[in-house]
This record gives sequence, structure tokens and C-alpha cells, in this order.
Amino acid sequence: MRRLLTVEDHLLWSYSMLSVSREAMQRMQGGETNPFPGGRTKAANILMSKYQDGRKNITSLDRDDALAQNGSHVCAHFGCIAPRYHMDHLIPRSRLSGDYIPLNQVRSCPRCNTSRGNGDLMGWHRSNATFPSLGILRRYLKLCYFYAQRNDCLQEPVDEAVASGLPFEPRNLPRLFPPVQVLIWDYAYPA
Repeated sequence: MRRLLTVEDHLLWSYSMLSVSREAMQRMQGGETNPFPGGRTKAANILMSKYQDGRKNITSLDRDDALAQNGSHVCAHFGCIAPRYHMDHLIPRSRLSGDYIPLNQVRSCPRCNTSRGNGDLMGWHRSNATFPSLGILRRYLKLCYFYAQRNDCLQEPVDEAVASGLPFEPRNLPRLFPPVQVLIWDYAYPA
């Protein structure tokens, strides 16, 4: 498995795995066979190299936000239906030291929002033995990437960045993903 040392390494690996998993999901839902029968790691390594050398870029959050606004009114975390919803900050405001991150909120049922509190999103999922929908994970990874880019800490070793106040924990980002058949793209857009 690839060694991940910097903040950017962790973010790009998870983003590459997410992209490869999403491609596999789409193809399999369209009736094709799994395009990565030997696993997704090799394809993610190739894709990560393209992000690292600038042949691919992480796109803005505009499309993600439009999808979130237009989807079904359900909890973004687990698809729960509730009489009222909270707006959950994917990167908790309390960890941002006054920084403002646009498009950092998702619809959340009160139960999910209060159980997570101001904890790290992926740490919360790990403690609940769950995996986020790929739509939420994509949005979270983009938020983290753009935050780290804006604060010039993408190339920092993870320990240094976290000690300096990075508001998310890169080591909590998923390195391995569940089988494609159990992944959910987005609860607001059921298949």
C-alpha cells in the first residue's frame, strides 16, 4: 500500500479511491461487470498520480452544493427522515478558529447531528462502524482539500499540520473502502 506522509497524500488517496469506487458503482448499476475485478487499489494509484502531477484537479463544490439543495429532504448521513432537520457542519465550526468555509453544511437529523457533536466526521463514522455515503465523503474531502490548500498545509507532514490546528484528522480518512455493492452514492438520490 502507498505510503501517505503529507496532508495532501491522505486527501488525494481517499479522493482517488472514492472516484474509482464511484466509477465501479456506475458501471455495475448500468449492467456492466466490475471494471476492477482485481481490486480498486491499482486504479486509485494511477489516478492519484494524475492528481499529484496536475493532469487532474479536484473540482469546486458548486455542483455538490446544487445536488444537496435539490435532493430529497433526508439526513445526509444515513438517509433518516425527520420532522425537522439541523444543518451539520462537516468540518465543525468550533475547530475552525474563526475561519469560514463556504458550503460546509449538510442536512442532518437531530440524532446524527447531536451524536456527532464537534467530532471529526470520519472519526465519528469509524466509532459507529459505518461508512459515509460517497456523496458526503466527496464533499468532505473537497472541503478539507480546499481548506488545506488555502492555509498552505497540503505539503506538511500530517503530525505537524494536526499539531498546528488542522481542523480535520487526515489519518481518519478512509484508505480502504467497503465492497462496491454495499456503498451508497447519496441518500438524497436513491438509486
